Amino acid sequence: MKEECCNEKMFMGAAFLIALGIVIGAYLLSTVDYAPKLNVSDITSSPNVYVSSNPPEHLLQVSGVATQSTTPDLLKIQLTVETKDKIAKTSQENNAEISDQVIRKLKDLGFSDADVKTISYSVDPIYESERECDVYGCNYIWKIKGYKTLHRLEVRITDLDKGGEVIDSVSAFGENEVFVDSVYFTLQEETRMNLQKELLKQAGMEAEAKARAIAEGVGATLGKVVRASESVYYPVNAYRSYDYAMEAGSAPAPTKLASGEVEVSATVSVGYELN
Repeated sequence: MKEECCNEKMFMGAAFLIALGIVIGAYLLSTVDYAPKLNVSDITSSPNVYVSSNPPEHLLQVSGVATQSTTPDLLKIQLTVETKDKIAKTSQENNAEISDQVIRKLKDLGFSDADVKTISYSVDPIYESERECDVYGCNYIWKIKGYKTLHRLEVRITDLDKGGEVIDSVSAFGENEVFVDSVYFTLQEETRMNLQKELLKQAGMEAEAKARAIAEGVGATLGKVVRASESVYYPVNAYRSYDYAMEAGSAPAPTKLASGEVEVSATVSVGYELN
C-alpha cells in the first residue's frame, strides 16, 4: 500500500514538472522577436528608404519621364556568307575561303579584329522531296541533296561615314554568296551610360516634383520613399536585308547611309508615404 502511494506521488510530481515546463516554454517563445533585423545605417545609397514589415497606410505612386534625342555614334552591320555544295566539307571550305576574303577586305578598310566578330555559324542539310511510287501507291520522300554553310559576321563601325563603303565592298564577293542582313545605328556603351544617368536623374526629379504638388494639393506632406523602379528605352534605327542585299556587280552609285537621330527615354516610378 505504501509502495502504491509513493508511485502515485512520483507520477503527480512528474506531471507537475512537465506542465510547468510547457508554461515556461510558451512564455519564452512569446517574448522572442522574429522580425528581421535591418541596420538602416548601412543603407548609404538611399538613406530615405521606408523599412518596415508593414506597408504604409497612405501611399502615393508617381512616375517621371525624361527624353532626349541624340545622334548615333555607333553603326553595326551584320553580314552573312552563304555557300552550298553536295558535300558538307566542301561547303565549309568554300565558306571559309570567302569569309577570309571578306575579313581581309574589312581590315584593308581600317577595321581591326576587335571590330569584326562572328555572331553565328552553322552547317545544315538541304532537303528536297521526291515522289516515289510502287505497287502500293506513291509517296513523297525527303532526301538530302546537299549542305548549306552560313557564317554570320558583325562589323562595328565608329566612323559612320564608312558604312556605305563596307556595304559596297562586301557585296562584290561572289554572286548570291555574301548578304547584308541588317544595318542599325545605336550608341556606344560610354555614351549610353552617361546619357542614361542624366535622364534617370531628370526623371527622378520630375517624379518628386509631381509627388510634392499632389501632396500639397490634398493637404498632406510627402514622407519617405517606399519603393522605386526605373526603365530606359533605346530605339534602334535599323535597315533590313531587303534594302541592301545585292548581287555581285549590280551595285549602282556608292551607298550612303543616313543615321538620323535616336530618341532615348527614361522612366522612374516612385512610391512615397503620405503624412
